[in-house]
Amino acid sequence: MQSTSKVSFAKTTLSYPLFAADFDPYNRGYLVVGGGGGESKTGVPNQITILDVSNRAAISTALELDLSRDEDSVQSLGSLATKDGLITFAGINSSQAEQNGGKNEHLRSFDVKYPPRKRQRTDVNDGDEKGKIEAIGKRSLFKRSTAPKSETYQRSLRLSPAQKRDSGSKRIGAVATGMAKDSEIVVFDATSATPQDSDIITRIDLPEGDEAADMDIAEPETSEFSLAYCTDYDIYEQTYKYDFTSKKAEKTPNGPRRVHQMPYPDAASNPKSRSKFRSVRFLNSQNLVTLSNKPNKGGAELRIFHLYPTGPATLLLTKSLPSRIKSAVSMDVCALDADKNGNQQIAIAVAGQDISIEVYVTNYQRATDTFSPFKSYLTLRDVHQHQMTKVCFSPFHSPSRAPDPEPASTGPNGEPIPPKMPEPSLNPGPQFIRLASVSYGNTVVVDTLPLSPLEPQNRHSRYMLSHPSDERFTTIAYIAVITMIVLVTAFLLQSFLTGFSESESGPFSLLPQNFRHFLDKPANAARGVQYTLASKVESAVPTNIPVVKARLRDLLASHGGSESKALVVRDAGDSTSLTVDVHPDREAYLKEDTAAMHWEQLSKEQQAEWKAKLVQAGEWGLEEGEAVLKGVLFSGYAGMVGQAAAQALGA
Repeated sequence: MQSTSKVSFAKTTLSYPLFAADFDPYNRGYLVVGGGGGESKTGVPNQITILDVSNRAAISTALELDLSRDEDSVQSLGSLATKDGLITFAGINSSQAEQNGGKNEHLRSFDVKYPPRKRQRTDVNDGDEKGKIEAIGKRSLFKRSTAPKSETYQRSLRLSPAQKRDSGSKRIGAVATGMAKDSEIVVFDATSATPQDSDIITRIDLPEGDEAADMDIAEPETSEFSLAYCTDYDIYEQTYKYDFTSKKAEKTPNGPRRVHQMPYPDAASNPKSRSKFRSVRFLNSQNLVTLSNKPNKGGAELRIFHLYPTGPATLLLTKSLPSRIKSAVSMDVCALDADKNGNQQIAIAVAGQDISIEVYVTNYQRATDTFSPFKSYLTLRDVHQHQMTKVCFSPFHSPSRAPDPEPASTGPNGEPIPPKMPEPSLNPGPQFIRLASVSYGNTVVVDTLPLSPLEPQNRHSRYMLSHPSDERFTTIAYIAVITMIVLVTAFLLQSFLTGFSESESGPFSLLPQNFRHFLDKPANAARGVQYTLASKVESAVPTNIPVVKARLRDLLASHGGSESKALVVRDAGDSTSLTVDVHPDREAYLKEDTAAMHWEQLSKEQQAEWKAKLVQAGEWGLEEGEAVLKGVLFSGYAGMVGQAAAQALGA
């Protein structure tokens, strides 16, 4: 299942189908999952289970609570941290009979007390310490439906992120309807375990026919929250400054603003041909990532948008998922810690209908407010046997760091005092994030992804999932492959541009001379028909030809520039010799030897044959180029070389 040995995974199977999952907000090693068979007589229970995922190799059940089988199954989860456990909110719709009576207490809350961890064998365990999970409240936040048959379900639940602050973290939440005649989103104060009407911050009425497909909440500043939600074709945003004491909210703008609308493929297209948003998540307070599915299971796509205080959002990046993913079912985001300049890496996980998970990373640069292109970090195949319903990351909080060592000092008598070293417990150990996925098939899988510091020698370094050195290696490998393709293309192209590289003109004249010679060698070796012909001629030429060392080079140096003299290369016709001579009268020689031809008059095939002869005889080398042969007469071609060529071609 894994594509890298650095990633470990654990799996467990429960007794019911799973629809929701949520990690402990402070990453204390627990995962809350929920689901069930709903209001049916199938015997499949409705449950909430607390799983201990602190062991990267195994998942164990810490607590579980059976819920009523006369109500809906758990559809969504969100948790607040307490000192010894959680306050967990769950979306559980009342029975159909109660809904028909106008009552749907869809928002439930549970008090979770963690059991103690397994102790060392030397510790005394009295056996009386146990954890517990119990229901503490149920509320209906939605307006009463006016439809003849009430079908106003709680479709989704989302809480603002938990912040690691000395003063604690106060959070808000939002719930959205599904299958309602009049859809709405209710934003509420989540500091109360059982929110009342007085805890409602705002109600958002959606346009007729629209539902909130997904939503997310960011906290740019303390007690300032930004809510983003998407319908099938639109993205909206609204900011709230909320006073938890007075329970008063300042909205910006007064009503949600539409920041993006899914474009039509073209003006004449059917509206159903547009892609639909599936999920939305904040990357940081000013940037969103969305997951959308193309029509007719045509694929899925990630998009990053930048939000401005006013006006529409700007599309920054787009990433198409692999073609095997016809549609995506869930997405989640984990923002790693930022450095002092605000730069950070963000992980994005997408679950596909093919039961695979794609994990991508993107690097955020605060100075330019930009993101690097999506880089594939990990592909998980066949994660479950049945369709996934949810993926979620554990939140990552920057670990506590030890202070810098105090400088060495001296005592009253000048004796050196060693610096006080930080406590070992303050030195962060290995860091990692977890990725959970749940399915209709009752299975839970938790993958543990290791992190590494960007600067290992810096105790305050931020953490990375994909280190830039790995990305540089990938980039270098990519460049190397492209470079090799370009060089091979250049070699093949050079084979058809022989004269260009050997003269001082043409496309290769801009390259350094040594590099042109380098290109010319493999180019001559890759000259298609000419090379084939030349090699066959060469193999047909006997190897006992007397070699006149550097004879042609010497004569070219002394007589090559003369227009009156004739520098002649001649074969004997009996394959026994190759001679190079100088005749004082070029015109007279040409009258006597009518078969002699200048280099420029030879065909390409003839030139290739003569090159083979010259190389065999040691009179000329490929690296010298053809330019030195211009003006030289070649005689006796119809003799031995022509015969050898004919024999070679007929072989």
